Amino acid sequence: MMYIRDLLAPWFHYSGPEQFAHLRLDSREIQQGDLFVAIPGHALDGRRFIAKAIEAGASAVLCHSDDAKQHGQVENLGAPVIYFSELSGQLAALARQAYPFNDKQTLLAGVTGTNGKTSVSQLMAQLVSLAGEPAAVLGTIGNGLWGSLSDSINTTSDALTTARQLHDCQNHNAKLVAMEVSSHGLVQGRVATLPFSVAVFTNLSRDHLDYHGDMQNYALAKRRLFEFRRLKHRLFNLDDSTGQSWHQEFGEQASGYSVAGHQNADYFVSQVNYHDAGVSATLHSPSGEFEINSPLLGPFNLSNLLAALGALDLLGFDLTQLTQVCTHLQPIAGRMEAYHAPGKATLVVDYAHTSDALEQALSALRPHTKGKLWCVFGCGGDRDKGKRPLMAQAAEAHADQLVLTQDNPRSESVAEIIRQMREGLTNPQAAIEVQDRRQAIAEALAQADTDDVILVAGKGHETYHEVMGKKLPYDERAYVASLLNDNDKGDQ
Repeated sequence: MMYIRDLLAPWFHYSGPEQFAHLRLDSREIQQGDLFVAIPGHALDGRRFIAKAIEAGASAVLCHSDDAKQHGQVENLGAPVIYFSELSGQLAALARQAYPFNDKQTLLAGVTGTNGKTSVSQLMAQLVSLAGEPAAVLGTIGNGLWGSLSDSINTTSDALTTARQLHDCQNHNAKLVAMEVSSHGLVQGRVATLPFSVAVFTNLSRDHLDYHGDMQNYALAKRRLFEFRRLKHRLFNLDDSTGQSWHQEFGEQASGYSVAGHQNADYFVSQVNYHDAGVSATLHSPSGEFEINSPLLGPFNLSNLLAALGALDLLGFDLTQLTQVCTHLQPIAGRMEAYHAPGKATLVVDYAHTSDALEQALSALRPHTKGKLWCVFGCGGDRDKGKRPLMAQAAEAHADQLVLTQDNPRSESVAEIIRQMREGLTNPQAAIEVQDRRQAIAEALAQADTDDVILVAGKGHETYHEVMGKKLPYDERAYVASLLNDNDKGDQ
């Protein structure tokens, strides 16, 4: 428990005797003794739920005020309602005050980019854990110590939740927290006061333009992470044009990594051998040369691993130890997970939902495909419509057979989404259309030969279909396993 007067001391004097257990933005989550933080949101205004929060047991309410004259004033509505001028903009600082985090005790890494955030952050936590130190991850697939993650709602949680999670990770003696940092989270200030020690940039391709408007704003949102004043290390992917540009701009403050042999890379590979059991390579780094043997498939997974190893090296972890444990790495949930059954095509589940990610996933699978390479995919509804033909174009360029289906249509017509996807195809008649996603996967498996590989793209780790405002249960990984009548899952 913490006194509210101590929480508010950096901003104004409050003399009340109340204490609180946790800060809450959602009145439905209030438990006895919590402090409700009422701010206007993008969809709802939390100030409308003050009475409900007090009824649920809130010890007090911090209320956003647009009027500077109200700053520090208190109104009693059954519990103190304390007015805080422009509270929304101070949320991250308030969170740090409530949930202290010592960045000398626990190192904090931030990973941003269109694709690869989840894999890089998860690989960082997994590597440190395999090397014998407690490590945690915050992101799309889950939050908490590696090996015991709790479910996640957003890639980057709100400022209060993030601060509480970091505080908990530190209390569990985490040596490292690797955190996915989304463009939304950066623009909305969710991570504004966090003491990142290293920031990693993976790549930039078209995504989230329904929110950012254009690629320039999207890029500028990502760039914010590398402008944090306390940031010690910046690591950029030099195989990406934006990464090259930012690496050059930050000069001596930046490091680079490359699987394509970029001449300015601090971390690069040679003697690369992609095979059915993964990849082997020699890692070149400022700390020396090391042999890598990884069970993860494809060039983009080698790039993700290189980013993880580079960031950990910059933080002072032992590359000798880390490269030795690479052989024990596990695939990231819903990222290039392969499912096999005797006499049937191989099914691979991946989260790829951009044109760039589709291209990378299909290109990685091509060397492992003796027959035809299939791609079952859709495009999200109520999101950037401009990327739909681009995704179809990328899939057609790298797969032998397309199956067009749904992927979180939300309020839109599946048929209309698929029609827009077809606009990117040079041979739209060759694409199979099955609007029901389960049936689409089953149809592909029924038509495919034993030597074929079927990429099922877009859902990955997700366990729902989002349709007309509802999240309907759907676990694609479980469905694919049941479809093959075999729960034996592994790498190709």
